[in-house]
Amino acid sequence: MLIVIALLMIAVAFAAYSIIMMNWFKTPSRPGGGAAVGATAASRAEAEDRLASARREFRTHLLDARSHLRLADALWKAGRPVDTFYVIYAARQLFSEEAFRRAHAEVVLGAGGPAAEMRGRLQGLRDASLTVPVHAEIAREHPDTPEGRESLDALSRMAAGDERASGGESATLARTALEELHHDDPKHPGKLAALGMAFFARGDYALAHAVASEALAKDPNQAGAAQIMGALALQQRDMDGALRWLSASWDRNPDDLYSASKLAQIYDKRRADAEGALPFYLALYRQNPDFTDVGEPVERRIRETLDARRESLLQHAPVEGLGARFALDDASLRAEACLRAASFKDPRWIERLGELLDDDAEIVRRNADFALFEIGKKDLDAVRARRDAWLASDRPLVRIRALNLFADLEGKNVLPALTTALRDPNPAVRAFAKVMVLDHYFAAAPEGVKLRARYLAEEKDPEALSLLSRFPAQ
Repeated sequence: MLIVIALLMIAVAFAAYSIIMMNWFKTPSRPGGGAAVGATAASRAEAEDRLASARREFRTHLLDARSHLRLADALWKAGRPVDTFYVIYAARQLFSEEAFRRAHAEVVLGAGGPAAEMRGRLQGLRDASLTVPVHAEIAREHPDTPEGRESLDALSRMAAGDERASGGESATLARTALEELHHDDPKHPGKLAALGMAFFARGDYALAHAVASEALAKDPNQAGAAQIMGALALQQRDMDGALRWLSASWDRNPDDLYSASKLAQIYDKRRADAEGALPFYLALYRQNPDFTDVGEPVERRIRETLDARRESLLQHAPVEGLGARFALDDASLRAEACLRAASFKDPRWIERLGELLDDDAEIVRRNADFALFEIGKKDLDAVRARRDAWLASDRPLVRIRALNLFADLEGKNVLPALTTALRDPNPAVRAFAKVMVLDHYFAAAPEGVKLRARYLAEEKDPEALSLLSRFPAQ
């Protein structure tokens, strides 16, 4: 009886552990805030079609920042926020700040068009009061654009000022403009939030509460009112109330970055639950990769959280169980599965690792390359058997990574393949062959010097030349 009871207890414990592990592997349930990505079969199919198209464009135009951001955007809408993070992070490293910001504003934020043209009228206006009617018109005509949200923020900041102080006219005008905007469009959460948060910022908590309460009486689902109530709850140190109100606002309005930032702080700083904060940090990063949380770049916080999570989850993963991990919808876990494969050096995973050389995320491609290198040190023939197929693959990312892999494994024996890669029809393959392989492994070799001179004389593609200027030979 004791043995049977002990076995039952072990079985229950194992089942509980399995449930916990599966919950770890789940994609966060709200990758896009209140936008329930993939809520229906039709929307899921549409998101997958968009993702397939973005993947093709990305691999065809590897040197165009916009293709990287379109892939990131499609991954986000397909419910893969961690992959989105790594694609954006890699693009920030690869492209100039100007090129990245332009692509991010165009593709992710949807900036440009009539609202951007209207913002041009703000140029040269030094008197804040003169900017109020321009901001008000932008917020009225285009409230759901990046420019419209910036104008609402500007009006809210001005309305929070002291009307009796020097320059107080702009505060009065901005408050009046926000009241009119809300009156004309009472269902819009951003317009209400801008008005209520202006009262909150100037310390007029009773008026902020009144504005939110009135809106909630008319519409209990008013996201802007929920944001204001969440801010008031935080001010009163009511963490449960703040969590409830801010979550309601965020669920209904994915553009409410105030609620996302406060929810991240509640989970991470007050509850020491970095995993709970992760979906909000990812949403903030997608909208603003330069976002900082209490002085700390959110990019760094996300990386720390993902690193700790994946090391914990796969620390004891057996070699036999790696196959399913390679296919997870989480780039951090796929990357860690590659590192586990590298530690095992088991040739059974060569084919699967070869597939990951074409992964969407650079961290996965790099780790798959490393795992194959480690396996190759133990069983070179097994890896070399795929050499020609990978170097001649119709997938440019595979050609690039395979060249780097065999430069590691074979040294100068890879020079003929490098010579071929430097004349590849794909400009990205040529440029990366130069940066990753030629400059890294053969910079001082006489053969490398000759190849570099010939390649630089022949390369005419402007995007390839732009990349080369970003990463000159050391």
